[in-house]
Amino acid sequence: MRRVRTAVALAFVGAALLVGVGAPAQAAVPAEGRAVASNPSPYPFGSYYTLEACRYFGDSLVAGGAWRYYNCWYEWRSGEPQGYYYLYMYN
Repeated sequence: MRRVRTAVALAFVGAALLVGVGAPAQAAVPAEGRAVASNPSPYPFGSYYTLEACRYFGDSLVAGGAWRYYNCWYEWRSGEPQGYYYLYMYN
């Protein structure tokens, strides 16, 4: 019975990896954003519980003219009880 459960678990992991490989890639960065996106040192602006909150603050800072571009990255750091969305701003 243990071998059957292990085989089923491995089958699910393999299927999940295949589905992840088949996921569509993100669209290319627009021409005006290429120089901004290649900035090697983004400014970490904060951490948020949800992607919506991260995008809200990123959009508001870009709309205000202080920054040109932002990214929200989901990271789960060791020792943390959950993952957070980290806002990185680019000038």
